[in-house]
Amino acid sequence: MSKSTGGLHLLIKNRNFLLLFFGRLVSSVGSAIFIIAILWSAAAEIGGVGAVSTVLSTIAVTNIIFSPFAGVWADRWKKKNILVITDLISGGILILLGIFFGTYFYQIWVLIITIFGLQICGTLFGPALLSLIPIMVNDDELSQANAMISMTDRLSQLIGMAIGGVIVSLVGIKWAILIDGLTFIFSAVSEMFIKAEEKGRKKEEARKTGLIFSDIGEGFKVIWTDVQLKGLITLETLDDFFGTTIFVFLPVLASEILKVGPGEYGIMQTMLGAGSFITALVLSSIKEIKMKYVALMLSSVLAGVFLSSLGLVNSYIYVLIALLLLGVMTEIGNINENLLIQRITPKNTRGRVFALRSTIDNSLRPFSYAFAGIMAAFFSLKSLFFVFGIITSILGIFYLLIPYQLKKRNVF
Repeated sequence: MSKSTGGLHLLIKNRNFLLLFFGRLVSSVGSAIFIIAILWSAAAEIGGVGAVSTVLSTIAVTNIIFSPFAGVWADRWKKKNILVITDLISGGILILLGIFFGTYFYQIWVLIITIFGLQICGTLFGPALLSLIPIMVNDDELSQANAMISMTDRLSQLIGMAIGGVIVSLVGIKWAILIDGLTFIFSAVSEMFIKAEEKGRKKEEARKTGLIFSDIGEGFKVIWTDVQLKGLITLETLDDFFGTTIFVFLPVLASEILKVGPGEYGIMQTMLGAGSFITALVLSSIKEIKMKYVALMLSSVLAGVFLSSLGLVNSYIYVLIALLLLGVMTEIGNINENLLIQRITPKNTRGRVFALRSTIDNSLRPFSYAFAGIMAAFFSLKSLFFVFGIITSILGIFYLLIPYQLKKRNVF
């Protein structure tokens, strides 16, 4: 068990983590504001549904293509420098976009270039961030640190989207984009003052410029040859494949089964984020969960139960409660899985492992959405919720096979 007194104590005593936390919080809320502004401007100012679809497709494709390379660079370069440089570039791109807004140059190709640049920065930032956290905090504080960083993302889901809508309404899209650019600049300035020594990092590794595909292959090898990494990432991928279909099904559940409007549907989406935020807050304040594979199993099994129940109960209030609890279970799984991967992975390959994990997940997600759409054409929504929930629960049981395999090999 951890001797840490929680995330608040970690912020107070660890100046470096405090700088990272607040920088990340501000830029995450800013990103949520940008998503609202950019999608609204794409729909209203440029080209309706076609423009929105193009923007979202650019986000997905850029993530899939660049994530493996981002992992290599996160391992080669100083992680703090990656955070600062990518936030500065993101801020600069957004400020330029805000300046162009309303002029002749504000066209769909400008949006595509903007999203392309921002997503490249984002794919670099993510693996570097997750790889830097174990360097900045003690091992017994790692669980709380992960939960605190996760909390920044959940807060952006809860308040960022709402703030984005209000800001766009009050000051317009141009100023919303400029404000987002300033949040990234603020984040970069905060990260500049971080002092995190990457002990044991070889200078020749940092200077290496070639063999990128060889390094990506090494990342795959690390995952494939480690029982825990291979098991964790495989089960997480399968869980996500069936679990993320909920985002396809929820609008139909709201409109056709529950017979509610867009406002009530928005509340349904919010409950998932609220459950995740509450869990991150609690896990940042308590001792680290010792039996992590049991926690992963239980969270996945219960997530499947709550997913299945959405096809059985037609009460709007119950659906809100189930979605809240589904968010709780998902966050328990995410935080404990991140913690295990950070500890299992050799520090000189963490960036590649986290980036490849993200690549696998992002690559399969469009197929998951397409699969959900095809299934919905042949089966009732209630039966799909039930069956996909059962599959998720069954997959959860397999998490217990990972420590079992380790015991057989005398590793655990």
